Amino acid sequence: MHPRPIPCPATTPANTATAATQARFWNRVARKYAAEPIADMAGYEATLRRVQALLSPGHSVLEIGCGTGGVSVALAEMGATQVRGVDLSPASVDVARRRAKVIGVERQTAFEIGEGSSSTFVEHDWVVADRVLCCDARVEQLLDAVIGAARERIAISVPESRGWRGLLNRPMWAAENMWDLLHDGCRGYVHDVRHIEHRLAAAGFEPRTAGHVDLWHYGVYVREPRS
Repeated sequence: MHPRPIPCPATTPANTATAATQARFWNRVARKYAAEPIADMAGYEATLRRVQALLSPGHSVLEIGCGTGGVSVALAEMGATQVRGVDLSPASVDVARRRAKVIGVERQTAFEIGEGSSSTFVEHDWVVADRVLCCDARVEQLLDAVIGAARERIAISVPESRGWRGLLNRPMWAAENMWDLLHDGCRGYVHDVRHIEHRLAAAGFEPRTAGHVDLWHYGVYVREPRS
């Protein structure tokens, strides 16, 4: 891995307030969330299956918005040499570290507190953004971080904005946001998948595999190695 810091836009007071709300929510639910069965097992497996198909020995992985470490730890078990997980919730990071130790991959993994859209990352072979783009209004800054830190491959999962899935997702997420507003939850966003893919393509990342699980879009985007 070649350390090359990737600068991201500075955090503003408004961004800090949003991040604080998200961190407070996940601090509150992290241990309960990790202890319960995975709610969307099909989606979780879709992410792992698509990454595993292209994961080579020696690959390094950065997961932005790693939560309690389920995906990161699984990728370490699958053979990733180095997995770094970043999340803005201290409680989630603590659970992720404990999970890695229990599974026996603590030497391959490192989990730290940080905010994806306002952090500096070194390059990794992979960047995984599993259900995290939809958690941040600052999708452009978060995409800057994802693209900047990825050497060859990017895996994303986002609510589909196109077609009939988009027609269902927008009102469903709007209704859920109203509930979250009343109960100190985290707001979610249905970002334009076409725009996300356009940003990835502009940086040289072309879709290698893509598909849907229910109302979610899953994809892996690959860029040819640079000389």
